[in-house]
Amino acid sequence: MKLVVKTKIVLLALLGSILVLALACGGAAAPAAAPSSTEPETAKVSEPATVASAKDDIILVVPEEPIALGSRHSIGAALNAAITRANLQDPLTWQSGDDLRIVPTSGTVGWKQIDQDTWQFQLREGVKFHNGEAWNADAALYSFASEGNPSSGGGSINYTGAYTAEKVDDFTVNLNCEEACPIFPNTSFFLNFEAPEWHANNSEDVTIRESVGFGPYKHVSWDAGVSIKQEAYEDYVPVGDHFEFQKPTIKNITWLWRNEPTVIAAMVKAGEADMGWDIGIDGIGSLSPDQLRFGSSAESYSLTTDTVWHPEMKKKKVRQAMVHAINCQELVEELYSGYTTCRGNIIWPGIIGASERNTAPYKYDPTLSKQLLSEAGYDPKNTITIMSRGARVPKQVEVAEALVGYWKEVGISAELNIVEPSIRSSMSKCAVGKAVQEVVAASGRDPDKDEITKADMDAALAKGGADCPHADLTGNQPSNETLDFGRQVRYYMSCLGIRSLICDTSPGGIQDQVVPALEASGEERQRLLEVLADTFHDDVLFIPLFDLPMIYAADPKLLWEPRLDPAIRVSSMRFSD
Repeated sequence: MKLVVKTKIVLLALLGSILVLALACGGAAAPAAAPSSTEPETAKVSEPATVASAKDDIILVVPEEPIALGSRHSIGAALNAAITRANLQDPLTWQSGDDLRIVPTSGTVGWKQIDQDTWQFQLREGVKFHNGEAWNADAALYSFASEGNPSSGGGSINYTGAYTAEKVDDFTVNLNCEEACPIFPNTSFFLNFEAPEWHANNSEDVTIRESVGFGPYKHVSWDAGVSIKQEAYEDYVPVGDHFEFQKPTIKNITWLWRNEPTVIAAMVKAGEADMGWDIGIDGIGSLSPDQLRFGSSAESYSLTTDTVWHPEMKKKKVRQAMVHAINCQELVEELYSGYTTCRGNIIWPGIIGASERNTAPYKYDPTLSKQLLSEAGYDPKNTITIMSRGARVPKQVEVAEALVGYWKEVGISAELNIVEPSIRSSMSKCAVGKAVQEVVAASGRDPDKDEITKADMDAALAKGGADCPHADLTGNQPSNETLDFGRQVRYYMSCLGIRSLICDTSPGGIQDQVVPALEASGEERQRLLEVLADTFHDDVLFIPLFDLPMIYAADPKLLWEPRLDPAIRVSSMRFSD
């Protein structure tokens, strides 16, 4: 069985690599544009839209309860995104589940690049939000105004970068990026929309726990601690014959959560659930081969590292000592039965910016670790705390416990703190970008509108952190759905990143390299992003560990294939007789 799993994962990785290399060789901007006709070319059809499902109801089980459903609020990692954006909402663009092309959604017809920092999107007519509000340029502007704001609470800006929007006509909008944005459509499949009148007239308590989009399903209820229910949206507007944008054949969705992979697997085996999201290695043995689906999460497991404020981890040699003290291959063999691959970065070969060298795993060498600690003048009194969630990644706690053990063996003081997802989400956003915003606001300027200088960044570093708690090390799953290191650069390497604990303002340093790399395309983009990825690897700016495969439990009669990312698009599923 192990051979089957590994073969499937390797094939997915190769598919991603081939497509990314095609993008890199042909120019990053070229494949982003979609046809502008009323019925654009679409991806291959996996299931005929006219075929009915043998069952009207589906029960899906995930490892933890979501933090939020509304797109204006942080939804944590890909798990919550799978529940919300892939079903309640249709984003601006979409990465097709079969061949990874960027395609239109029920909200868009096509797009074109006007100049280096402007993209024009043609919106689809006849679309309504779940509450009946009309979808048009005015409705889109409401969400664009928030999602394009540098202080946006949603997650899309970390992919697209900041932008403003203007109405051209009732169904045409221009998005004007703050900086050149040659691959904007390739990053905007995280950009979702809420019904403007509904959103404006409800409290944050409501907009966190509900969402009114125009996706194939609409929200019914969220029974805290129990379940989330969704039902098919009868007025959903299909997109050509694309298999992920048809009216649902399964009418009702129930989401449940259980934090034990073996429990999730047992529910599928007993017929209490139809699909289990990421059952891990422990869940495999109890299921038959036809109850298993193998995929990719497009993620690498790693630890976000405080390189700017922690007195020890701000030293490069201490960080290098930490990675050389980790026996990653032992972790993979003992905890994951060899089903994954160690990495020396948060990207993998094939991603634009990646190379074999800058993704190579670090050598396990405790003797070298001790030498580096001595050279760095390491002080064990400065304890390093790992903040981890208990259920998001299978064996996540065991991994963190093993890291504490490895580090103690070479003399590094470390401890583990398991926190709730909402706490982890809040603390992960209390980083350099947040401190910079506080410095700018304290000076009487608007951090969303006024220029932010290196002096502001240096002042943020000097003040010792944002006015909220952050962790020394945070268990993290950086995702690479965009197949481009630019997302990680914007998210984690810029002094302006709200989750970034990396900030290098030295002349010609990282901060000076960020904008040119993000503005580049084609071979130049690969070259500039590769330089940043080299620095990420060599300076150990994260503690990277291994790739994260996805193992699903599923009813054999559920007709569905996993995507490159872990999003669950229920409208692409049906049950056979």
